[in-house]
Amino acid sequence: MSGLDAGWVASLGWWFHPLTALLVALDAPVPPVPSELFVIGSGALADRGAVGLVPSVLAAWLGCWAGDAGLYALFRYRLTRLLDRASWGQRVHRGILRLLDRAGPAPSYATLSVLRFVSGGRTASMAAAGIARLPWPAFLVLSGAGSLAWAAWMVGLGWATGSATGLPTWASAVVGMGLGTLAGLVIAGVIAVRRRSREG
Repeated sequence: MSGLDAGWVASLGWWFHPLTALLVALDAPVPPVPSELFVIGSGALADRGAVGLVPSVLAAWLGCWAGDAGLYALFRYRLTRLLDRASWGQRVHRGILRLLDRAGPAPSYATLSVLRFVSGGRTASMAAAGIARLPWPAFLVLSGAGSLAWAAWMVGLGWATGSATGLPTWASAVVGMGLGTLAGLVIAGVIAVRRRSREG
């Protein structure tokens, strides 16, 4: 994790933001990809002037939006058979199905935007939107708005923790991830309570 310092970012130069966007996009079908570390880390780096704040938010937003669209299309057009051609693809497919099973019934439009703040929620909600064949225009608006909110929150979290703690960038990113996970658990709890109240 110590690689997330200003010197390492300087060696990447302009490529830091495209790399962050790529990792965020890949995080949709493969949640273990460490995209949050890069996104929150970019906020901490922006606080120190190592990267730009606006490019950091844009990279996270566009990567999130692209990953959402890719996963949505995968399930909308039933292209998951392409994943099943390779052993790694089968593992990814099984992981997505497990997340879908944990997410319960197809979520509402509002929940589709909120679930991305919960661990695994983005993957499950985008796959559910594809299975439900949510119209492309509605999906793109929902995903775009949700992705922007998520990007601003994550980069802002890195900025705030970096500014408040004065810790090295990697440590600020880890603290930010902890706070983000805590917020996600609260959101997941609220969703679960509301779902039980509707079912009761």
